[in-house]
Amino acid sequence: MDFVISVIHPVADFAEATAFLCDTLGFQCQQATAEAVIVDNGSLAVRLVPAKDAVQSSLHLELHSQNLALTTDALLSLPNVSLITRDITISPQRLESRIQGPQGIVIIVAQAFNEDELEIMPPLPMSLLWDDDAEQCVKQMLRLTPLGFREAARTRITEQAEMLAGEEVAITVTIANAVRALAEVTPAFQHPALVSALQQHGIEPAPHFNGMAQ
Repeated sequence: MDFVISVIHPVADFAEATAFLCDTLGFQCQQATAEAVIVDNGSLAVRLVPAKDAVQSSLHLELHSQNLALTTDALLSLPNVSLITRDITISPQRLESRIQGPQGIVIIVAQAFNEDELEIMPPLPMSLLWDDDAEQCVKQMLRLTPLGFREAARTRITEQAEMLAGEEVAITVTIANAVRALAEVTPAFQHPALVSALQQHGIEPAPHFNGMAQ
């Protein structure tokens, strides 16, 4: 199967483009000849070739940052770098700045915000009706789960609660179904933290952990 191996970018000055990509953006030079320079960063390869006319092409590269302002300021402190736009809200989850670098290289500096930073609770992937207290309970308890595992936990807990409701021949998920699902999906070593969190929200967990280690 054929596949793409690099992005081609015509430039007027190999040395300037290569220095910016390698010294500023962490690329490494893999090959340099009079006809082309190839740099890569392990996931993206850029092949620099001579520009054949005066029209400058653009190479747009996205740089993810944990601190948009800090990264933008650091780039703007470099020579031959200028600001295109700053702190543009693309969506509630994404903020961008655009930086013009040398030799037609445009850096899109992006900062993404997770659900905790935005203080939101994404909807559950529900297929049944849920009592409000059951839905809110699961959403709140999911905050105990690290972000990297939260989406999978959200799906598993929702499916388990709806399965428990189905076993009762019900079309509405109750708080009892929700808490039992939380207990069944949550690893046993995390039960003490779950029990404590449920109690802080005014829910007595003991009946729902019947027969399970806490």
